[in-house]
Amino acid sequence: MLLRISLVVAILAGAGGLYVSHFQVAEKLRGLTTELDDTKKGLMAAQGTAAKASAEAKKAKEEADKATKALAESESALQETRKNYNEQRARADGLFTKLTEATKSLNEAHTELARWRAPGVSVHQIVDLRDSANRAAKERDAFAEENKILLRNLNQTKAELDSLVGTKPYEPPLPPGLKGKILAVDPRYDFVVLDIGTKQGVIEKGQMLVNRDGKLVGKVRITKVEPNRSIANILPEWKQGDVQEGDQVLY
Repeated sequence: MLLRISLVVAILAGAGGLYVSHFQVAEKLRGLTTELDDTKKGLMAAQGTAAKASAEAKKAKEEADKATKALAESESALQETRKNYNEQRARADGLFTKLTEATKSLNEAHTELARWRAPGVSVHQIVDLRDSANRAAKERDAFAEENKILLRNLNQTKAELDSLVGTKPYEPPLPPGLKGKILAVDPRYDFVVLDIGTKQGVIEKGQMLVNRDGKLVGKVRITKVEPNRSIANILPEWKQGDVQEGDQVLY
């Protein structure tokens, strides 16, 4: 009997302990479930915050890119503006220089005009006087050239006359300071070709010294004259060395 009672008490005690254990586990499960729900809610909130922050970061990056592009465009526009300014400044400086020169020329022209007006001479009279002076200068040059030709012909004629009636060959004078160069030399017949002629005042039978590097080489006598060229014989008694092409002839 006592054994049965003890067995019953043990069963009841086990059942009570099992009940208490089940109740504690159930409470813990409910607490864990609540914590899990709270964690899920916190996670969702955190994900929402992260998504919002990512969107804001993306928007901020786009705005920063726009600002960077705008800054680059502004710098490019500033450089172009500076370039245009420098070009305009250089052009303005050039125009100012030209204006200064033009003003100076205008002032000089006014001064010159005032100087011409001072004697009471009109512009037309000045032009006529200038034209008359130009015509007179041309006539003077023509007379001078004609006089040179006549003098050359006279000297040539005199040289021919003296050679015919005299015993000593006549040496006609040549233009003072006359210079020329030897173009060709024929050593076999001792004659040379000169690069000067009647246009430079050369006359037949005229004599010229041959010079090389400041030293006397010989002397030649003109035998034939053309407008821009002449032929001369080398005088043997004056030879100091071989006459060469490029030697200078002087009078």
